[in-house]
Amino acid sequence: MRLKKEIIVWRFLDGKIGHEKQSLALVKSLNLEIKLLNIPITNLIITILINIRKLIKLPRPDLIVGVGHRVHLSILIAKFLFGGKSIVIMKPSIPVHWFDLCIIPNHDEYNGKGLVYRTKGALCDVINKCEKKSNKGLILIGGISKTFIWNADSVLKQIMQLVINNPNIKFELTTSRRTPEDFSLNLKKLKTSLNNISLNYKKNLKISFSKNQNQNWVKDRMSVAKFAWITEDSISMISESLTSGQLVGIIKLSKNKLNKKRNSLNILKKEGFIFYDQDGAYKNTNKLKIFPNQAEKCADWIKLNFINNQLKKNE
Repeated sequence: MRLKKEIIVWRFLDGKIGHEKQSLALVKSLNLEIKLLNIPITNLIITILINIRKLIKLPRPDLIVGVGHRVHLSILIAKFLFGGKSIVIMKPSIPVHWFDLCIIPNHDEYNGKGLVYRTKGALCDVINKCEKKSNKGLILIGGISKTFIWNADSVLKQIMQLVINNPNIKFELTTSRRTPEDFSLNLKKLKTSLNNISLNYKKNLKISFSKNQNQNWVKDRMSVAKFAWITEDSISMISESLTSGQLVGIIKLSKNKLNKKRNSLNILKKEGFIFYDQDGAYKNTNKLKIFPNQAEKCADWIKLNFINNQLKKNE
């Protein structure tokens, strides 16, 4: 790394929104003067091989960052050819010690070789605004996943209990890209059912679909609503909600098998960060705990051990 004010970051992108949000959160959290160069990877290392002449013209990287199996080999080739510290977020599919740093969540229980920074969840670009409204709540719905069994009827029943048992909270519900299309029709039927019970219940649930929202819709509402209830397949949303300072309750799904997502949730539950309803009351009784911003903690470590140390050597 060179002695200079501007830090050059190459960020490899695999096209997955969740992955790209994590790497961007890390870069932003460095809170330095940064020249960020985004490099899409469409097919393993082919992008590097085809665009080698373009890459040669780019400023040499200080940090090379990426998330997702598709970018791993490209990061290593870029480091070999152009230098810089290689940083991978999430456990890689190739040996960890091949990278300068791997940022791996605790639930992966990795204990092998390599330099590892462990996190409690996903990295996210969210600010904790403690002044939230206790009469506001969010309901965030995931959908089809490899690790949980989607049961629309169960999810709808839990949403209904949430609204009925919390009459003083006005909920906004949103879906995600993974939510089945027919669930939207079921949500409209749910509104009708709530109206048949009481008009007030219907007024306390506003539904918005992800396809109709801008990219900051969820983040904006997290900054206001005190409560969030999230389907347990949505680990990234749970991490964002906790980081923003919300009280998080879990909408339960059936599990396929004991998996790392469930392991992660068990850890968060044990530490008192998330709430699972046990008696059908659907009232989050947890006390608010400050959830450390994982992106900021990682960024602080990188500045201390990669950036500041190198600057000292160059003095």
